[in-house]
Amino acid sequence: MKVNRRILPSGRIGLAVSGGSDSVALAFLLTKGGTKRNAAKRFVVLHVDHGLRPEAKEEYRFVRALAKRLGVPFKGLHAKVRPAKGESVEMAARRVRLAFFEKCVASLGLDAIATGHHMDDVAETFLMRIRRASGPEGLAGIKETSQVGSIRFVRPLLGCRDAELKDYLRKYGEEWREDATNGDLSIERNKVRHKIIPYLEQTLDKDLVEHLYRICGYLLKPLAERNSQIRSM
Repeated sequence: MKVNRRILPSGRIGLAVSGGSDSVALAFLLTKGGTKRNAAKRFVVLHVDHGLRPEAKEEYRFVRALAKRLGVPFKGLHAKVRPAKGESVEMAARRVRLAFFEKCVASLGLDAIATGHHMDDVAETFLMRIRRASGPEGLAGIKETSQVGSIRFVRPLLGCRDAELKDYLRKYGEEWREDATNGDLSIERNKVRHKIIPYLEQTLDKDLVEHLYRICGYLLKPLAERNSQIRSM
């Protein structure tokens, strides 16, 4: 798997772990290869229970136990997401997470927060943003590094497929938690993930996800570099 460790800062890193396969794989991939003592100094597992689903408290316990197994500190939050006027539940949940992450950056001395976004997320975001007629930067979507206020996010798994991460966990007999809402096709991303991409892979391009990922990487390059590549074709 193509895990990009070069984007990781040398200091302390928060691992945003929801309990899903991508974030659980992130925790294992980044903490393995060293001693538990070194992992404990460098990493902190972060988890938010948004209080939106009955299984959320069990997921909280699962992630806390995972951190203990890895020998890594755990910092969690039990929240009650209440959307403000004109705010969706998803937007409100994101606001709560960012506020929690900002506090963790300050109180724990974190240099960055790593998330488990992967190649499939990049492809899904690209297709969703086509509908909104986004420009090149908007279409590129998820970047390996980004800054939101005081938080520096790093995404070392963008070169990995979702299936690869699941296979990695199965290989070592590791479990994860599935969010039941991931099957709700009324949610745009789920419709793209479960309906549109499989259809396009079957009828148009079996390597669609990887090709969209490459296009997004191209769009992130400076305009002058893109034009230079076009002239050289």
